[in-house]
Amino acid sequence: MRSHEIAVLTGKAVRAAIAAVIVAVVVTACNGGVTGPNPTACKEALQAQYVKALAGKARFTTDLPACKGLPADQVQRFAQEVQQGG
Repeated sequence: MRSHEIAVLTGKAVRAAIAAVIVAVVVTACNGGVTGPNPTACKEALQAQYVKALAGKARFTTDLPACKGLPADQVQRFAQEVQQGG
């Protein structure tokens, strides 16, 4: 892969992470104090973790606090979607 292609991919990943953070803030603000596992927050945390992993600043893992309480198969499906750009 050429450096330009890597820069384009990294730019897309950063934009996705920023969008995920914005959505997370909105979802948290609209949550109205409801507690429990939040699939949206989990997927967004996975997206942010993936961006960090692409930048070499972290390992991509599914063991995130935002994913606690969700079924393991759902978390794995989210991880696969994130890695495939979904």
